[in-house]
Order: sequence, then C-alpha cells, then structure tokens
Amino acid sequence: MENKNQAEIELKIMLEPHNISLIENWLNSVKAFELLEQKSQTLGNSYYDTPEQFFASQKMGLRVRSQNHQFEITLKTKGEIVGGLHIRPEYNLSLPTNQPDFLALVEKFNLPFENAEQIANSLQTIFSTDFTRQIWLFKVGTSEIEVALDQGLIKNRYGEEAISELEFEIKQGNLSDLFNLVEAMPKADGMWLSGLSKAQRGYLVGQAVKFEQDIAKAMRQENSYQLEQKLADFIRVGNENKAVLERFNQCVNQKLETWEDSKAFVKSQDYLMANLAILKSI
Repeated sequence: MENKNQAEIELKIMLEPHNISLIENWLNSVKAFELLEQKSQTLGNSYYDTPEQFFASQKMGLRVRSQNHQFEITLKTKGEIVGGLHIRPEYNLSLPTNQPDFLALVEKFNLPFENAEQIANSLQTIFSTDFTRQIWLFKVGTSEIEVALDQGLIKNRYGEEAISELEFEIKQGNLSDLFNLVEAMPKADGMWLSGLSKAQRGYLVGQAVKFEQDIAKAMRQENSYQLEQKLADFIRVGNENKAVLERFNQCVNQKLETWEDSKAFVKSQDYLMANLAILKSI
C-alpha cells in the first residue's frame, strides 16, 4: 500500500446522471480491449487542513481513506492540471487507525516540511468525500488503464454536492494508450473534462463567493487554455457572471449571448471532443 512519490496520471470526465448507464453499459461490453479485472469499492475519505488552510494554499490535499476497516493517509502535491488531465505526485502510507498521522508520513518519505509538527498539531477535518467506485482494469496496447466510475457525495459544513465522475488512470504504460481507450468511449452532451479535483471541490462547496474570488484572480492572467478551462468549470457550477462570459467568449472565439447558452456549450459533446483533441496534441 506504500507508494513513494509516484506521479498519478489520470483523465477526469464529469457526468450528468443520465449518462451513467451509457458509460456502465459500454464498460461492461468492451470487446476491443482485454478486461484484466473488475471490482467495486466503498470509499470513505476525510480531508484535513490547518485553520489557515495551509494545504489548500499550497495546492495540496491531505486525506485519510477508509476501506474495509483499513486506513491510508495520502498527500497529493501540486503537480500539473491541463484541462481534465491531472498529473500529481502523491505519497501514501498505511495507518493503524483513521487518525491523520501526518508526522509518520513526513518521516517515512523525508518530506521537506519545516513546520511539520505545528501542522500535525493543528489539523482539522475540512470536508469528506464518500462514494462507491466501480473499477474496470483494461489492457490497452502495452499499458494497463484503470477506469473508475465514482458516485457519491462531497460534504462540508456549508453544504453538499454530488459526485458523478469517470477517471481514466495509467496504472502502467503510456498516455497514448489512455487516449486510445477514451476515444473508444461513447460521447454525449452532459459529459465534460474538468480541472477540479474532489479535493478542490470540497473546499468550494457552498462557498460561491470564494469561487468567484478565485476566478477573478485567474482572469487577471492572459488568455490561455488553462484560463479557458477554469472559466468553463466556473460556468458549469457558478452564478451568472457577465465578466466571466465575456472573457470565456474571447478564449473560445464564440459569441455566446446568455449564461444558459454558455452552460450548454461547456457541457456539450462538441466541446468535450474539441478538448480531447487539444489534450492529445499537447
């Protein structure tokens, strides 16, 4: 269960509920690729941070996961997110209980936290993500690609939000094989790439003002693909914002007139396909 600084490489696709059966039916009937393993898990996750939200400020996430009365602490570091492609080094360590033993993780992997003891003593639960994960492991070319369908809830003290997402993760192999599997997946409106991890969403649930502040800061940057994707994520879940709509139109060279038009656009099959093509070319 221990994993020393292994970079997790995964593609995250959000699903509207009506698309879950479409994806399940496809995954259960794939013929082009060998199915190596199929299983289901129930996962409980508590995310921890300091009162000053040290980990959030560093673009990190610290969680304790429970499964079948076994516990594991994970530190996900900043890494890189391009569209829905997440590349993040992480550190994992088995625990005897569900308590977040941050000092044990720091000691095990010699992590460079000068104030580790102070952080450990001030940790508190910030939010939880509890979900059922269905897993299919496929042999694709020379690679092993895991597909995980997650359904559940993100909860913090401000509210809750549904989890309905699909993750393609390279367990062994290369990115081109991952994209070959994604290309075979049926596409539909109500499916989209997202740069928001469960951890990022956990900090934002029920805190619209915080998300608006983050986006306002991002819009001070020059137009880029990363900015476009941040704006798209905001449009999908945020409140109507004329400045965001105008800037998004500039990024994608569109003339979307209303917030509803923009919501439909960023959840459309055409936008999903265009983004997959961009990721493949990077």
